[in-house]
Amino acid sequence: MEALARLHGVHTSYVDAYARPQRADLDVLVALLGALGVPLDTATEAPALLEEHRRGRARRHLEPVLVHRTGRPDTASVTISPSAEPSELWLTLELEDGTARRARLSEALGGRASEGPPAPGPPAQGPPAQGAHAAGGDIAVVPIDLAQLAGGTVPPGRHRLTLEGLGPPSEALLISAPRCPTTSHRLAAAFMPLHALRTDEDRGVGTYTDLARLGSWLSQCDIDLVATLPLYPAFLDPPADPSPYMPVSRLAYNELFVDPAALPEFGSCAQARELWSRSPAAKADALRAARPVQYEDMALLLRQVLEPMSQCLRDGRLPPRREAFTHFARRHPELEAYATFRARREDPAAEPGDARSTFHLYCQWAAHQQLVATAQRVSLFGDFPVGSHPEGFDPEWSPTSFVPRVHGGAPPDSFFPDGQDWGFRPLHPERMREDGYAFFTAALRRAFRHVAGIRIDHVMGLQRLYMIPEDAGGGGAYVDYHVDELHALVALEAHRRACVVAGEDLGTVPPEVRPRLARDRILRTWVFQFESGESDPLPAPPDDCLAALGTHDLPRFAAYLWGDDITEREHDGLVTAAEAGAERASRTRWRRRLLDQLGLAPDQEMSDLTPIVLEGCLRHLARSEAPIALVDLEDLWGERAQQNHPGTGAEAQNWRRRSARTLEQLEADTSLATLLESLAAERGA
Repeated sequence: MEALARLHGVHTSYVDAYARPQRADLDVLVALLGALGVPLDTATEAPALLEEHRRGRARRHLEPVLVHRTGRPDTASVTISPSAEPSELWLTLELEDGTARRARLSEALGGRASEGPPAPGPPAQGPPAQGAHAAGGDIAVVPIDLAQLAGGTVPPGRHRLTLEGLGPPSEALLISAPRCPTTSHRLAAAFMPLHALRTDEDRGVGTYTDLARLGSWLSQCDIDLVATLPLYPAFLDPPADPSPYMPVSRLAYNELFVDPAALPEFGSCAQARELWSRSPAAKADALRAARPVQYEDMALLLRQVLEPMSQCLRDGRLPPRREAFTHFARRHPELEAYATFRARREDPAAEPGDARSTFHLYCQWAAHQQLVATAQRVSLFGDFPVGSHPEGFDPEWSPTSFVPRVHGGAPPDSFFPDGQDWGFRPLHPERMREDGYAFFTAALRRAFRHVAGIRIDHVMGLQRLYMIPEDAGGGGAYVDYHVDELHALVALEAHRRACVVAGEDLGTVPPEVRPRLARDRILRTWVFQFESGESDPLPAPPDDCLAALGTHDLPRFAAYLWGDDITEREHDGLVTAAEAGAERASRTRWRRRLLDQLGLAPDQEMSDLTPIVLEGCLRHLARSEAPIALVDLEDLWGERAQQNHPGTGAEAQNWRRRSARTLEQLEADTSLATLLESLAAERGA
């Protein structure tokens, strides 16, 4: 049973956050294997299935996916019978641009590749399967030199390798990728969630227009990158879940951030102008005044305005725009399907091209256009979530790419003693590679499309993911992915867009994850709250990371500095009074050591001390060798409420809190601009 689990990438044990070995329950293994497609009802069936799996692997001449990393001496391999003659087998490498090279397998082992079909007459005799080794006694694994086959360097791209001569042709996707791009100088980045961004005239949520304006102001302060949360559509059907890390789709755009007044249709649609400027004024004022974003109300208000604008386009009032819209639909069949999916959530009889579907597609087009315009003015640092909503579009669009009856999550640790169930359906390690990672590639291309850099949420998920079967009593186990293939796909898309990549590698991290990140030039994440301690309150961030004081899931800097988070956890019953007291004593010792390192007196008033300590810590990050140093703008005015409290429900108002300051206030604050400019100057020094 354990051997069968390992062959399918299911871990039978793991080491937890306390360095203790943990074994997966037998019912968890059975449930996971069943969800992965192994026809297993009880453990007694494991021996026969194990043998069947081994025979199937022996009959596979080419793996569905092969990886070549440019600049490295990589080889691929084919599996053949030891009696097969390499000179009688043919390999064809078809490059992404359509050019192809064809060679006998014997020539790909070391001879010169030839082009075109086999020459007439008897086949040339080549060398035996050099370097082959027996595998199970009835197969041989033969290495092939991809560069030799390509007649030189294999260029970056998604290529196709075909083997002929052993029955039906065998095909494989060949991913050729360099390492991820690097930055030529140390970058300064600033973070603000778009939903939290406020202006004097907003309608209750930030817009892509506001994001461009924020970026312009930050650029004047010499900030290189504008970071925000994932910009994907939120799941707003009852019960609404506005989490940007549980989007309806990782292929689509968030229409709630559309600025209707910036669209050409707005000027041609009197009904939309009337609705936006007059009739909803009272509602807009209420939405603007509300600190928690009222997503549901905002969606209704926006729909009232965008629907008649969509109808204006549908009626052909702006022929050039109608033509551009039609062209967009042809280029993005996934978004046309997404629009129909959204329409059918409202009316099961909705069809592609009807009014409801056209409206949702128009929203996608509008969001896409405005995000493109923003990206032309601002260097965005995006965020790629690890999953999609289980009732969303992605599992419907590509059902075989996802594991049914299973949720992604994390095992118990010091922060979450009961573990975490994140609710999304994980990607299927084998099924998605069998179709050439079509969904995952499309999701990556959407993620990289408008950004200069990107953060990959839970980057360990490229290697393994903790999966929790729905019917196994809450337990789970880690399941492996083909990490070389997923890393290569990330690196290839990063190369195409010249994007810097950072991975969120916080929490329980397998020891092999960070060396692999470094090998592919994916930055790791370094967080001050996790790294700073009594013995070293100002540790130096390394030269391979994105460095920040905290994250959206952690206490704000001011709250952490003075122990608000300890009080909150005590109030919620997560720690006892005695444990909270011990934590406060430790936090006080740490704070005194930090103040001493910064040259500050520990007896200053709290209100006077916080901004000074913050600036000292930010300057420390800015002076480091970290390629990216990120500042959360809300920390600069002492915000203490965090955006998300992991493990809580709707009562916590997660992902709804708006900024205490408006964009106009930021633009007018010369002291804030001076601080940002000085931090940027530290980066350029």
